[in-house]
Amino acid sequence: MKKTIIKRSITINASKQKVWDALADFGNVQNLSPNIKKSYLTSEDSIGLGSTRHCDFYSMGASVDEKIIEWNEGKLMRIELYNPKNLPMIREMEAVFELEEKNDQTFIKGTFEYGMSNAIGRFFNKLKMEKMNIDSWEAFLAGIKHNLEKGEKIDKNTHLNLEAVE
Repeated sequence: MKKTIIKRSITINASKQKVWDALADFGNVQNLSPNIKKSYLTSEDSIGLGSTRHCDFYSMGASVDEKIIEWNEGKLMRIELYNPKNLPMIREMEAVFELEEKNDQTFIKGTFEYGMSNAIGRFFNKLKMEKMNIDSWEAFLAGIKHNLEKGEKIDKNTHLNLEAVE
């Protein structure tokens, strides 16, 4: 079945190591995202391939579990999202972060992809959900930038510079 693929990028005024360390702090993703109310580790491994976490979202009482399925230290992290709750008709989800250093800045290429479980879900996705997921993904990337450049934890009330997302 066809997946929806959302690709965005952002440049962060921080070293690649600092950006990687924030992403690798897997249990604390709520500090980076305005969409995530609470997150915590669910695995003994707190970092690296196979690490898992649980995320509760502000919206719709939704939640999801996540697992790192690819890990290239300092360069790439691929995350599988599974056990979605209150995320209607979503069959599968995956997020990828790729980092590249440019002078004293870090360029993040972020990809979020998901598939719907049936024709009704695909229709609803085109009608409304795809736009919501684009907005959410852009806010997540802007949240990473804000957190690393301003040193502030992100929540649903944080004013983010969405224009920085490409």
